Parts: sequence; C-alpha cells; structure tokens
Amino acid sequence: MILVTGATGTIGSELVPLLARRAAVRAMTRRPSLPGEVYGDLDRPETLPAVLDGVTSVFVLVPGYGPDGPVQERALVAAARAAGVRHLVKLSTSGVTFGATDGISAGHRAGEEVVRGSGIPWTILRPGTFMTYLEQYAHGIAHDRTMTVTETDPVSAMVHPLDVAAVAATVLTRFGHFGKEYTITGPEALSPAAQARAVGEVIGAPVRLVMRTVAQTRAEFAARGWGGARLEALLELKRQSAAWDHRVSDTVPRLAGRPALTLRDWLREHAGLFTGGGSARP
Repeated sequence: MILVTGATGTIGSELVPLLARRAAVRAMTRRPSLPGEVYGDLDRPETLPAVLDGVTSVFVLVPGYGPDGPVQERALVAAARAAGVRHLVKLSTSGVTFGATDGISAGHRAGEEVVRGSGIPWTILRPGTFMTYLEQYAHGIAHDRTMTVTETDPVSAMVHPLDVAAVAATVLTRFGHFGKEYTITGPEALSPAAQARAVGEVIGAPVRLVMRTVAQTRAEFAARGWGGARLEALLELKRQSAAWDHRVSDTVPRLAGRPALTLRDWLREHAGLFTGGGSARP
C-alpha cells in the first residue's frame, strides 16, 4: 500500500491515478470526499497511525514551512517508523540541488534532512518551477492580453506537474531508487518573453509582456494582502534561481520512459484560463 500525502494538490492529484494503475494507493487529505481518500492531518499527529496502517511507502508532500521548521515531516516520519514503512519519497525543490538560501529552499532542505535521518530508505525529488506558475498571469492575459512579470523572473525550464507525478510513480513502484536525489525539469528553457509568445500562440492572440520592478511587485501583492515573509521568500528564490532555473535535466525521459511535456502541452490543456473560459481540463 502506498500513501500519498497532499493527495488533492497539484502533484498529488496527478500522482494518485498514476499509482492506482500499478499498486494499491491511499490518498490522504484533510477533507476526504472521493473513494480512496482518507482523513489525515500532518498538524494532528494522532490522526496518522490509522492512515499509515498497512502502508509500505509514503509520498511526502508538505504545504510549506513556518518558523518552527519541518514539524510536519517530523510527525510523519515518527508515525511512519512506528508503522513499519519501508520507503519515503520526499517532494522537495530544485533550489536545494543548487545551494539556494531563500526561505523556500531552506525549508525543504531541513525537511530533506528529517527524511534522510529517519532510518527509512528514502528518495528525494527536486522539481524546478511548475508550469502552473503561469496561472497567476491568467486574469491579465484574459482581460487585456497582458502578461506582467517581475524583472527578476528567470529563464526557466518549467516542468509539467504530470511529469513530476510520473517520476514519483516510478520511484514509488520500482526498485533501484533508494538513496537517490533527482532534479526534475521540463524539456526546454524559456524566458518570460518566450513564455508570453507561447501563450499567444496557443490562444491565437498576441500577448504583450510588461516588466515591473521588485518594488512594484511588492506593492501589488501587498494590496492583495499577500505580502510579508512568504512573498519575500518567493522573490529571493526567483532572484537566486536565475543561476540554474534554465538548466534542463534528463530525469523525466530517463525515469518516466517518455519525453517531458512542453509548456505548449500544458497551455493547450489550460487554454481556457487565458481566454476567460476557465480551465480546459475536465
């Protein structure tokens, strides 16, 4: 039995059906509503023993890190040891591979240390920027065909969430991945200008790229009530990731056995977001 934490999120929702074709899977969520979903809360360790009963492998996905560090990984690892779990697969971030010091990468680095120190065989997955990052531009593109980015946004080999899930499904169901760390990217590095052109090609209308300063970004997000430490961590990650986010890895074709999906693949699936018609996915 494989347990997927974060089962209804961006990666978990792709991973659960992939795993279901290969093995018994249990989807953990705080709000179960579908068959196969079970209640569990990483902030309530007392809920974890029942969720882990009979589980041999766990996909470890936590929503983020606060000032107390990787408390959710600690709770999950303790419960997994008690349940006799034999494999932990931790979803981390590519910033750890390249020594990033931003708050997001630092949190994942600490989480990795908990998993590696668990005494349970482990695998670490470190994806780069998800293609879903472009969803933040959907309103502007749908409204006036404008994509407004921050001057520090890097050239990025963005990765499709389904590719991250495909790699996770492989390492969770096949031998040979204990003690391995995998950086996961998309197949091509695209600048913000190239990303805007790709959106325009898919929706059939030119998209104008507007560059704003970091100060302007801070002001806009503060107006939305989304400023503070979370925003600063993201801005610092973007600034530092210019040094590596363009690098393309071969992890997806090597482990998933097929070419990595392109940004245009993702855009075609979600074209409705950028035209005002909502998500094109079922």
